[in-house]
Amino acid sequence: MNSLAEPVMIRAARSLGAMEKFFYLLNQSHPNHFAMVGEVSGPTRVDQWQDALDLVAHHSPLVWSRVERGSNGAPAFVPVPHGSVPMKVARVCSTNWTDEVAAQIAQPFDELHPPLLRATLLHGEARSVIVLVAHHSIGDGLSLTSLLGDLLRAVAGENLMRSGETRALEHLIELKHGAPKLPSNAPVPSDEPMRAPLEMRRPDGSAPHVESLRLTSTMTRALRERSRAERTSVQSALIAAFTRAMCFLNADAQREPRVLSPVDLRRRLLDGSDHLAMCASGVVHADDGPRDAGLWSRARHAGQAFADIESTNVLAEHVLTAHALLDTVNGTADAKAVFAQAFANDAVVTNLGVVNLPKRFGPLTLDAVWGPSVSVGVVDEQVIGAATFDGQLHLVHTSYTPVLGLLDQMVVEITAALADENPDESEDESAEAGADTRE
Repeated sequence: MNSLAEPVMIRAARSLGAMEKFFYLLNQSHPNHFAMVGEVSGPTRVDQWQDALDLVAHHSPLVWSRVERGSNGAPAFVPVPHGSVPMKVARVCSTNWTDEVAAQIAQPFDELHPPLLRATLLHGEARSVIVLVAHHSIGDGLSLTSLLGDLLRAVAGENLMRSGETRALEHLIELKHGAPKLPSNAPVPSDEPMRAPLEMRRPDGSAPHVESLRLTSTMTRALRERSRAERTSVQSALIAAFTRAMCFLNADAQREPRVLSPVDLRRRLLDGSDHLAMCASGVVHADDGPRDAGLWSRARHAGQAFADIESTNVLAEHVLTAHALLDTVNGTADAKAVFAQAFANDAVVTNLGVVNLPKRFGPLTLDAVWGPSVSVGVVDEQVIGAATFDGQLHLVHTSYTPVLGLLDQMVVEITAALADENPDESEDESAEAGADTRE
């Protein structure tokens, strides 16, 4: 029997926060919903999964809200009566979960017809795979991973405690860190030169390529230890491995790929809150590194983009200022133009770090966690989702125009870097100051 503490439910409509609104507007022309996947061992029934999904979704108020414009034209979350969350069911041996993720990414959400969450269950007598998919205005990779944990607790009959938090990110930051010092119309400080806007892909209903690869525990541990020794992070090392792999596989490319790193604001600004919401920002890494640089040199160069993150006050100020600017974006075309310019990138490398979920949920065992899988909408973009669970790094590659062999070549680059005991002596020692300390 499941029991949950009674949450603070949405009792009235509320306006979307700046980032929520931005993803909602962008979704009108370029669907950007995302998926997380859990592989589970243990006997279950399909009705257990459906009941648990409905229970958990019932206590995450934004799931059962539609997005509609008020009399002032501003989009708002409007609560609706709760029903049953759509869950496609197939036999676990009948299809690959990567194909099911691809099919889900190809199917947009209709914000006027909630819920803003759905699932695919690949079910077997002793093993199941659950694919959770959420509209990006109500969640991010970390919050959907936390919801996965709650779902497994519900399936296992364990007691749950869902957060009832429903406020937008900027309001939570202001409550904890105060209002930004810069005026809301001030430009976001940046030393970066203006980037040319990238071309956005025209959605055609097709499904993306989705591929997965898991590093061994030995290699994952070696990567984490070596990254620390090289004064950098696993995230920066993954970016370096990605750019080196792209250069190898795309030798004729005229320039290095521009990489966007989503930045987790929960741990840095919200005391690690796991409530279902969009609580992320991002940085675009400079594409001006030498093409022949080694992986660790590239990793330290990539880590410089995270320098301001080490200061909580500066990060909060930058996020709130950026949100004030995003809040002025009110149309789909404007959202598309702002994204193509401000977040101009050829690739996304999004790393959830070490997933904070247990292995055991009553009689069930969580064997693997994969994601996020997402397509933002840039032409030729490559998205790498990373998550470390049970000591192993899980990688997912999502793209409508995939560079084939990308994950395999990234592993080749990582393997070579781990074996190299004499890194390039010309590497810039001053990069230490900007080293990223994330997983």
